Amino acid sequence: MSKPAAPLPICEAYFRAAEALGIPFNPDMAGERQDGVGYYQLTQRHVRRSSTSVAYLRPAMSRANLTVMTGVQVRRITVAQGRATGVETAQGTFRAETEVILSSGAIGSPRLLQLSGIGPGDHLHGLGIPVVLDQPQVGANLQDHLDLFVIAECTGPHTYDRYARPHWSAVAGLQYLLTRRGPVASSLFETGGFWYADPSARSPDIQLHLGLGSGIEAGVAAMPQGGVTLNSAYLRPRSRGTVRLASSDPLAAPLIDPNYWEDPLDREMSIRGLKLAQQIMRQDALKPFVKAERLPGPDVRTDADYIAYACRHAKTDHHHAGTCHMGADPGAVVTPDLRFNGIDRLRVVDASIMPTVVSSNTNATAIMIAEKGAAMIAARWSTA
Repeated sequence: MSKPAAPLPICEAYFRAAEALGIPFNPDMAGERQDGVGYYQLTQRHVRRSSTSVAYLRPAMSRANLTVMTGVQVRRITVAQGRATGVETAQGTFRAETEVILSSGAIGSPRLLQLSGIGPGDHLHGLGIPVVLDQPQVGANLQDHLDLFVIAECTGPHTYDRYARPHWSAVAGLQYLLTRRGPVASSLFETGGFWYADPSARSPDIQLHLGLGSGIEAGVAAMPQGGVTLNSAYLRPRSRGTVRLASSDPLAAPLIDPNYWEDPLDREMSIRGLKLAQQIMRQDALKPFVKAERLPGPDVRTDADYIAYACRHAKTDHHHAGTCHMGADPGAVVTPDLRFNGIDRLRVVDASIMPTVVSSNTNATAIMIAEKGAAMIAARWSTA
C-alpha cells in the first residue's frame, strides 16, 4: 500500500472543512481507528496501479506448475458422486486432480455454481438445469454499499476536469513521464474518510470519497470551470439481494437484484450520509475552491426530494459480497476453511464468502481472503 503521490490543495481544504464539523484528521484510516478523514492507502507501486494480477500472478508466471489461459469461458464445474472433478469450457474439459477453486467474485461465483446445477433447486428446475445440489443460499445474501454524491462547481481549475481536454491530456502524460506526478498518478478518489450516520454506532458507518473532478459519475457532465465530487456510502446495509440466472446459456448475463433499500433504515442512513457530505462541502475552508453546489442543489429540501434524488443518481460502490456466505452452520454455503458444503474437493475463495460485507472497501479484504485461503489449501495438500 502507498500514499497518494500528488494530492491537490483542495484535499487539505476538505480536511479542514471536516474538522470544522468535529471530524478529525486521521493519518492512518487503516490503523487502530477508522474515525476521521485523510488520504487513502492505494494499491500502487512506483506510482502505478498494482493489481492482484501484477502483484501476485505476474511474478508466478514462470512456474512450471502454473498455466494461465485467457479468453476461456468456463461453462460449468463438473461433479461426479458428490465430488468436483474439473471444469468444462468451450475448449474442452479440464480435470482437477485435487480441488476445483472457484474465485469469480460475488457475482461470477454464484452464477457459475448455478450453471453447474448447484443452487436453488426450484430456480434451476425452471431453467431446465439438472440439479446437482439444492443449495438455496447460493446467490442469496447479496450485499453492496450504495453510493450517493454531492457535486459542486469550483471557482477555478482546482481539480482534474481540465485534463479531459486533448491538449491538457498531453500535458498530463508528459508530467507523469517526467515527474511521476499529476492526474495520471492520481486515483481521483484518493481522499476520503469514515464517520457516523448513527452517533451510537460501534464504529463509523459512513464512508466518504472526495473525487477530484465533476464528470466522474456516469451521466453527469463535467462543470465548465471544473468541479469536485464528494461521495458518501452507508456501510452496514440490512437489505439483501440475489444473483440468479436469466437462462441456462453460459454466455448470458446473470440477473442481479441488489434490492437496495428493502430495509427502510438503509434509506434513512444513506440520506444522512448524503446530508453530511453536503455539510462538509458548505464549510468556510472550502469556499475559496467551491463556487456552488450543483447536485443535489438547492431544490432538494424535503425527505421526498432526497429520496427522489437518490433514486435518480445512486450507484454501486462495487463492493458486492455475501452470495456464497461462510459459516459453521449446515446451511452455510462454505465452511470456515472455504470448502463447499455438500460438494467434496470444491472451494470458493473470493468476496462472495463474506457473511456480512465489511465496513469499508472490499479490495484489501478480498486479498486477505485469498492469502488465507491459499495458506489453508497449501496446508491441506502438503500433508496429503
